Amino acid sequence: MKLIGKGLIVDLTDGLEFPDYGDLMVNFGLNVLNVPSPAVNGGYVVPYDAPITGKISWYDITPEILASLTGGGLTDGTIRYARAEPHQVPASEPYEIALDNTDVVPLSEIVAREDGVRMRRVQSDPAAGEYAITDNTLEFSPDDTGTNVYADYFYEDSTTGKTMTVDPYTLPGEFKLLASLKFYDTSVADYIGELVFIAERCRRTGPVDVGSRATDFGTFGFDFAVENRGAGDVVVCFP
Repeated sequence: MKLIGKGLIVDLTDGLEFPDYGDLMVNFGLNVLNVPSPAVNGGYVVPYDAPITGKISWYDITPEILASLTGGGLTDGTIRYARAEPHQVPASEPYEIALDNTDVVPLSEIVAREDGVRMRRVQSDPAAGEYAITDNTLEFSPDDTGTNVYADYFYEDSTTGKTMTVDPYTLPGEFKLLASLKFYDTSVADYIGELVFIAERCRRTGPVDVGSRATDFGTFGFDFAVENRGAGDVVVCFP
């Protein structure tokens, strides 16, 4: 039996609440799950011999929550990407261009002419079609004066954003899950209410996925298995 829903997903490990909106899919090793009548409030205690696995995903997750879930540490500042920043090589000396941002990540820049042809990076004394870079300053050849160029590069921004560093030895392996999901009766396609799923001990069983799919933006998720050691370790509460 499978439960699929959207709603608030909370990790209660260490008493922290993570109310980010997301998806939860839970697979029960049961053929039938008896649900109380919608007219009666009730819950269902899943038998301890029933294997349970699932997939959990968050959308637009905050840095603080992501760091807590992965055991990462947060510091202020971030790295940003400047794309197709337009400039023109000066017509007189010095044949230099200052990029719009300082703290350029070394060797991260790509410089191309207006026709899309990439220019070659050299250490110094650039010839036609070449450039040299020092900090955030590009130096060109006199033969390229008046050329329109576009620069892509990474740079450090210490004024805004967050940077997360993850130690592989601190990645949390077990958590308690509390999820509130929309509950529907598929036989009549009617909304019944909120379903609450509680699992005392969950273990991550696969790699952590950070990124986006074709139709999503900024997803974070992983597969998990529930250690259902005794009756009451897993509870499903129905409206």
